[in-house]
Amino acid sequence: MVHPFAAGGAAAAARLRPLVRRVRDRGGLCGGRPAGLRPGRAHLHPTGGVLPEADPGAQPAAARRDRGEPRRATAGPRGRQTAGPAEAPRAAARDTGAAQGQGTRDRLNTTAGSPALLGSVVRRDAGVVARLRAAGAVILGKASLSEWCNFRSVSSPSGWSARGGQGLNPYNLSADPCGSSSGSAIAVAANMVSVSLGTETDGSILCPSASNGVVGIKPTVGLTSRAGVIPISLRQDTVGPICRTVADAVHLLDVIVGFDPMDSAATSYASKFIPRGGYKQFLRTDGLKGKRLGILKEPSSVFQQDHFDTLRKMGAVLIDDLEIANASIILDSMKSGEEVAMLAEFKLSLDAYLSGLSSSPVRSLADVIDFNNKHSVEERTEELGQEVFLAAQKTSGIGPVEEMAIAQMRSLSENGFEKLMKEHNLDAVVTPDATASSILAIGGYPGITVPAGYGGDGSPFGLTFGGLKGSEPKLIEIAYGYEQATRVRKPPHIKRPRLINTLPMSKLTSLLLMTLLLLGGAVSCGGFEMEEATVEGVQRAFDRGKLTSARLVEYYLERIRELNPLLRAVIEVNPDALAQARRADRERARQLRIGRRRRGALHGVPVLLKDMLGTRDRLNTTAGALALLGSAVARDAGVVARLRAAGAIILGKASMSEWAHLRSAAIPDGWSARGGQGLNPYNLSADPCGSSSGSAIAVAANMAAVSLGTETDGSILCPSAANGVVGIKPTVGLTSRAGVLPISPRQDTIGPMCRTVADAVHLLDVIVGYDPRDSEATSNASKLIPRGGYKQFLRTAGLKGKRLGILREPFFSFPAGSVKAKAFEHHFTTLRKMGAVLIDNLEIANASIILDVTKSGELSVLLAEFKLHLNAYLLELPTSPVRSLADVIDFNNKHRVEERMDEFGQPMLLEAQNTSGIGPVEERAIAQMRAYSTNGLEKLMKEQNLDAVVTPDASASSILAIGGYPGITVPAGYDGAPFGMTFGGLRGSEPKLIEAAYGFEQATRVRKPPLIK
Repeated sequence: MVHPFAAGGAAAAARLRPLVRRVRDRGGLCGGRPAGLRPGRAHLHPTGGVLPEADPGAQPAAARRDRGEPRRATAGPRGRQTAGPAEAPRAAARDTGAAQGQGTRDRLNTTAGSPALLGSVVRRDAGVVARLRAAGAVILGKASLSEWCNFRSVSSPSGWSARGGQGLNPYNLSADPCGSSSGSAIAVAANMVSVSLGTETDGSILCPSASNGVVGIKPTVGLTSRAGVIPISLRQDTVGPICRTVADAVHLLDVIVGFDPMDSAATSYASKFIPRGGYKQFLRTDGLKGKRLGILKEPSSVFQQDHFDTLRKMGAVLIDDLEIANASIILDSMKSGEEVAMLAEFKLSLDAYLSGLSSSPVRSLADVIDFNNKHSVEERTEELGQEVFLAAQKTSGIGPVEEMAIAQMRSLSENGFEKLMKEHNLDAVVTPDATASSILAIGGYPGITVPAGYGGDGSPFGLTFGGLKGSEPKLIEIAYGYEQATRVRKPPHIKRPRLINTLPMSKLTSLLLMTLLLLGGAVSCGGFEMEEATVEGVQRAFDRGKLTSARLVEYYLERIRELNPLLRAVIEVNPDALAQARRADRERARQLRIGRRRRGALHGVPVLLKDMLGTRDRLNTTAGALALLGSAVARDAGVVARLRAAGAIILGKASMSEWAHLRSAAIPDGWSARGGQGLNPYNLSADPCGSSSGSAIAVAANMAAVSLGTETDGSILCPSAANGVVGIKPTVGLTSRAGVLPISPRQDTIGPMCRTVADAVHLLDVIVGYDPRDSEATSNASKLIPRGGYKQFLRTAGLKGKRLGILREPFFSFPAGSVKAKAFEHHFTTLRKMGAVLIDNLEIANASIILDVTKSGELSVLLAEFKLHLNAYLLELPTSPVRSLADVIDFNNKHRVEERMDEFGQPMLLEAQNTSGIGPVEERAIAQMRAYSTNGLEKLMKEQNLDAVVTPDASASSILAIGGYPGITVPAGYDGAPFGMTFGGLRGSEPKLIEAAYGFEQATRVRKPPLIK
C-alpha cells in the first residue's frame, strides 16, 4: 500500500519529519495544563520548574471555603469584577486545582509556557475551570508544561518551557519527565498538589503520568469541554485528570465532564456517554472480574509476567498476542496522516483562539514566530528552533490533502482498533506506558494509565488500559481493580527537609535553610563561572582579581543552604570558613605586593572532609554517629594539617554511611543518624554508595570544590563512580591515617574525591608524605612518592604505550546490548585509539574468594582490628562521651529511636565487640589475604607486564583493598545514574594510573553536572 503522505501528497508532511519525537520516546502533544497546588510544598518548586505561577488569591479563597462562605465575585484582570458560579457543597472545598493551558479569568496568566502570551487576558474561565469553581475547588496556580505542548520544535526537551524552565522527574532527575503535561504529573507525584488537570492531543496525559508514577485519565474526546483551552487539534484535544490514585482521578473527572455550549458539537455528542450517577460508582475493587482484556503485540514491550498473573487472579480473561491492523502505520504520525492534519488544525485553531482574547501581545501564529525570533535568547530559538511552527504557518487550512489524512485516520481506527475490540468482545486493551497513545489519539478513544512499577534506575512505568468511545466506566473498574490489587505507587524521595538538632549549621547564619534547587544560569563572579570550577581555574581567577576566596566560600555555603536539605551531603559547616577565606585573601594580597608566589594550588580553596577526619576546631568528628557528638580531638589529622599548611580552607564535614558501614549491613548507603539519608544528585532513587557518600555527592552537585574521603574497601571508589566524580584510592601509607577514625590500619587510606583528575591530583600532592604519628606506614610508602609530585603525570598522551589488562570475569557481567556493555566497548576502542595496548579476558587467581569477604577472611580480621584501634582512638581523645566500642553499643541501645535501632540494629558492632584482638585465626586470615594478593593481582600484572588493570565502578575494590593497592575511578557514562571506569595497579603505581586516568578523561570528557542547580 502506498500512503498519500509518503508519496506525492507528502509535501506538507515533508516540511517537518517528524512532527514530534514520538510519544514512545519523550512525550506527546497537547493543549494546556491545570494542576492543583497544595500549600506547604512550594519549597520543591525550584527543583524542576513545576509551577511557573501561583494564584495570589488562592489562600484567601481557601479560607473562605473553610469558613463555609459562598464564593465571592472574583477580581478579573485589572480589577474588573466577575460573578462566580454557585457554591458547591462544602465537601468539595478542600480539593485544589490549577491550570496552565486552560484559561482562568483571574490574575493568572495562560501562556502554554511561552513568554509570547504573558499579559494576555481571556474573556472567561475555560469550561472545565468554570466547573471546578462551581464545585468549590480552589485554583492555586498553573503547572509547567512542554512549551506549546511539544508543538514548537522537535528539539525541545520534554518538560521545558521558556516560562517554567526544565521540569524534572522527581524519581530520577536524569529521567524523562515526558510531556507535555509534565508539570501536572510532577507536582502530583511529588505531593506538591492534591489533584491536577492535564490536556492531551497524543500522549500528553498518559505519558507524563506513567513516567512520574501517577494516574492519568485521557477521556473520550468531547467528554470534557475544550472551550477556553489553548488548542492544538479540536479533533483530538481532550482535558483529563492527573492524580495519585484512581479514586482521586475519578472524583475530578465527575466534576469536569458535561455539555458546554462554548464547545457544543463535541460535548453534545459525548455527553450521552456520561452514566447516570457519575463515574465514582465504578470504583469497585472487584472491577476486573469477568473483564476481557486484550494484550497487544504491537506496540511491543516486555511485560513483567506478574502483572498478567495479577489481572488473571482478579478474575480478568486475558486474550494474548493480539494485533491491531496497520498499527505500524498508525504509530508513524507521518504515514498515518496525523502530522499533516495537525499542522493545519493547529494554525487554524490557534489563530482563532488568539484573535478571541480580550487582549494579547500576539494575535496569530505568525506573531508568535516573530516574537520567538525577537526573543531568541529567552526562547533558546537558535538552539531549539521552531520548525514545527514554521511548517504549520505554511499551511492553508483544511484542504484536500488534510481531508484525505483525516479520512485515512478514521479508516485506520474503524478497521483497526474498533474492529479488534468488537471481534474479540474486549472490554479494554492493555499496553505499557503511553506506547499506544497514537492509536487512542486519532480515534478520540479514552485511556487510563496506572503505576505499574519502577525500573532499575528508579524511574516509574505504567500500565495503560484503553477502550472505545464512552467506555470510561469499564476502564475505571479495570484500573481501580488493578490499582487496589497491586498498590504499586510509592512517593519519590523528595520530601520536606527536616532540620536535625545535631546539625550546627544554624551557627553559620540566621537564614532559614530552604530546599531551593535553583534552575537558572550558572553563578559567576567577575566573569568567572563557579559551577564546575576547577582548582587551576580558581587559581587563575584569584591571580587575575576576578575571584576571592571569600566569594568562593560564600558560593559553596549558599549551595549547601540550597541543596543540603534534600541531598544531605554535608553534616556540618565550619563556622570559621569565611574568616579563614578572608585571611587567605589578605595573605594573597600581601604576597602579590611583595612579589612572592602563592603557597600552592590549594591556597584559598575550600575543602570538604569526610566526618572521620579529625579537626582541631569547632567541628565535630563523629563517623556520622550521635555517640561521638561533643567529643574533641587533640590535634588535626595528619592530612588536615597538610591542607592547612597549604592554605586550604576547611569548609565542613561531609556526611557518610554511619561507622563506615561497620555497624549493620541493613543500614542504607549514605545514611547516618547525624546526617540523615544522603541522595544521589543524578537520581534520587539510585544508590549513592558509601561510605564516603557525602564527599562524592557534594562535589558532584557543586556544593564543594574538592573533598577528601577514606577507604577501607571501596569507600572512595564506589561513591565516586556512583555520583559521577573522580576518586583516588592511594597506596596504603601514602597518606597519613593519624587522627582519622580507624577501621583497619592495614587497609585504611585517605584520598581525593573531585570533579576532575587534575583536581584530584592537585589535592593528592598536598596530602601525601611522611607523618611521625603514622610512621611505619608513611615511612615505607613515602619512598614511592616521585620527585616533583604527581601533577607532572597529567599528560593527555598518558595512555600511549600503556599495557592495560581487562578483567572480564567476574567484573564485566553486563547484559549484552545494555548501556553499560556498549559504553565500555566504546571506551575500549578509545583506549586503543589513544595508544594503549589492551590485554583482554584476563582473570585473577582466586578472584571469587577475594570478593567474598567472609571466605577471604577480610571481614573477620576487620572486626578484630576495628575494636582494637577504635578503643585506642577513643581513649586518646581529650574529651568524649564514649571511651570504647562497648560504650558506643550501650549508647545506641539507650538512643534507639535516634539511631533507628529497631530497624537497623548493630550486629557488626556486636560481632566486633566479641573479638579478642589479633589471634591465630586472624593471623591466618591476614596471611591468606597476603597470599591471595601475591599470587593474584601481583602475579598477573608481572606476568602480563601490565601498567594497570581496568574494571567497572568499584567492582574490584576488595582486590585492591586487601593488598593495599591504589586505584583511580573516572566517570564513564550514565544509565539512569552515573557509572565509572577504574584503573588499578600495584603499590606505588600512582604515576602510571594518573597518566592512564587523565588520558582517558581528556579523550572522553564524560562527566556532566547533575540537573540539580
